[in-house]
Amino acid sequence: MDTAPDLIDFTAGGPQSGDLDVAWIHGSESAKHNTDPDIQVHAYDEHTFILRQNMAVNYEAPFMFLLFGNARAVLIDTGATASADFFPLRRVVDGLVDAWLAAHPRDGYGLLVLHTHPHGDHVAGDAQFAGRPGTVVVDAAQESAWGFFGRFWRRR
Repeated sequence: MDTAPDLIDFTAGGPQSGDLDVAWIHGSESAKHNTDPDIQVHAYDEHTFILRQNMAVNYEAPFMFLLFGNARAVLIDTGATASADFFPLRRVVDGLVDAWLAAHPRDGYGLLVLHTHPHGDHVAGDAQFAGRPGTVVVDAAQESAWGFFGRFWRRR
């Protein structure tokens, strides 16, 4: 990219309401006959996506959040299933990032993977992001996360 990207002013106009009018999928009575997507994606607004794991893939059916900023996106939680064959989180996230970058071009866009807490239904998909260029996966353990953010805030 030869020119600097247009920065998005996320503070203009104050808080904005997004769209929460969504019917969340709950899986099927029989996982064998389930036809719902493995991950339901809902665009709350242009820069905020809510993802939900299909209950037929894992009974916890956790929610994940993908938030876009000027320099990087943040994925909060990685779901309850490690296998990309059964739970293609990285593929879905990569598709959302690609689409967002097509609308908001910029070079060197990163991804930061964070967690609300270290339970298995929030960290199981972490390995799908190992080796992904421009990606930092912050370990969910309190000491690791606090260590990361301590370094982050000191750099500011």
